[in-house]
Amino acid sequence: MRHVNMQGLTAPPAWATRAKRTLDAVRAAVAAGTEREFNSHWAEDAVRDLLLGLVGVKCWYCETLIVRADITVDHYRPKSEVLDVPGHPGYWWLAYEVSNYRIACKHCNSGGARYNGVREGRAKGSQFPLIGGTHARTSVDDLNSEQPLLLDPAHPSDPDLLGFDSAGYARRSNTPYSPAETNRGLCRVDETIRILALNDSHLVPLRSRLTREVTVLARYGDKTDIRQLIDDKVGPKAPYSSAAAMALALQRAVAQLAAAPTPAATTPTPAVDPARSRVDLHDLLQHLDPDALKAGIILTGWHEKKVLRAVLNHEGRIDVWGRLWGTPTTAARAATGSNKIDGWDFWHLTITGVEQTLAEFRSRHFPAVSPP
Repeated sequence: MRHVNMQGLTAPPAWATRAKRTLDAVRAAVAAGTEREFNSHWAEDAVRDLLLGLVGVKCWYCETLIVRADITVDHYRPKSEVLDVPGHPGYWWLAYEVSNYRIACKHCNSGGARYNGVREGRAKGSQFPLIGGTHARTSVDDLNSEQPLLLDPAHPSDPDLLGFDSAGYARRSNTPYSPAETNRGLCRVDETIRILALNDSHLVPLRSRLTREVTVLARYGDKTDIRQLIDDKVGPKAPYSSAAAMALALQRAVAQLAAAPTPAATTPTPAVDPARSRVDLHDLLQHLDPDALKAGIILTGWHEKKVLRAVLNHEGRIDVWGRLWGTPTTAARAATGSNKIDGWDFWHLTITGVEQTLAEFRSRHFPAVSPP
């Protein structure tokens, strides 16, 4: 995912006129309490081509090229309903706002992605979970009071939260957690990866191969033809270009470090961030047996009268059915299929014969963080 700049994007006048007539009819239906009828103007070439012109024919969420397939114009804020929010009418007044449109592939919009042959991810669809605040329900409500959980490619800072490792997996960058994430014990990146299945079996090897290609090319980047090949891979219209750009930046940083004088050897003191430990397990690892972590610590949880198991590894990541998650809550939601599970209360571990929840284990070592 990379930032898509929609500043100044306006709909063609003829399209806007048609869309206004439809929206007026929808508004009248809302006022009368009758059924709303949406005309899919968003699928018309007049506006869809504007969106495609920004970063090419690729999904704004997973950056996969959309080849010989339908191009979906997704409503970032869903127009007809909000899944898991009973009674919400959807953001119907934004149905024909171009600023609410995002280009999405079928997998990100409606599902179908797989991991080892098993379907995963609920896809975005009509989901619009918030990490704080309440959903706007009318056209006069302040949208700025909402804090979306799903990363938005059109938001200037959201794509920077998403990073990629050398194996091609999407994961959180080194950006600190926001106060909203800390207070809720949620990671926006982890939840976005889970819901959109950004680490499915198709995407990871493609990103991994691209990362290797860019790393090799960057070693010979002083040649004109090589620089052109690199530009083709990191350009905004290229598939998975955010992962390619990250691999390029890493290779250049390594090259600069190798060329710099060798500093005196020091042993850095690990930084401890109690706020971060409200979201992930990284700072809590120091309170666990290193040998047990190396082997993997078993976590258990009950859901629908079944015992579910996961494994906590030495990096603080939780393995659920072969998938690694950075936060307890997303790991629990991936295991249960529920969007409302709190992983800190769900997962249990046993230390020196005493079973306890991750929340209880955390409270022994870090005090609660006061709201900002």
